[in-house]
Amino acid sequence: MTVERKKSEGEIDSGDLEQIVNFWHPELCRRQVTERFGKGASLWVIKHDGRLAGYGWTLKGNTIEPHYFRLAQNDVHLFDFQVFPEYRGRGMNPILVTRILSELAAECGGRAFIEAAEWNHAQLASLRKTSFNRLGQATKFTILGHAVVLWDESERKACEQKIQLKKFPIVSATKGSKVQDLKL
Repeated sequence: MTVERKKSEGEIDSGDLEQIVNFWHPELCRRQVTERFGKGASLWVIKHDGRLAGYGWTLKGNTIEPHYFRLAQNDVHLFDFQVFPEYRGRGMNPILVTRILSELAAECGGRAFIEAAEWNHAQLASLRKTSFNRLGQATKFTILGHAVVLWDESERKACEQKIQLKKFPIVSATKGSKVQDLKL
């Protein structure tokens, strides 16, 4: 199994790009790929026996669309992860997420954030197998281009406590660290 980081559309194997774009909504996906690379995002692909098994995106210091809260310059947002149906149930997503966190920990030195919809039980189960800790549960919607976030009151208080207590990066590692060396 291999994980590769792509920083531009030109770095993506043409067959892999077609598989990514044609999986859901080709016109929208092609536009998103161009937009995301234009904003400095990286595409991470996971391959099994040389075949594309899944992918996910990261963006440092910002988000592609309004988020739950602002990110600092060295924070990283992980978003839009997909494991293709024939590879689901094989632990691909936790491997991909863990590898991304490991590589970005030394590079960025900030915090890492990812979200999952409450209905996406597979993604939630997958994230429990990574070094991510649950920050809270919120409802987000956009009004006139501004993100509005409603935290569950108990979740809001727990979130505030976690943020106040964790004044160090959520993900950090030293050069040469192994995945199990990541600190939260």
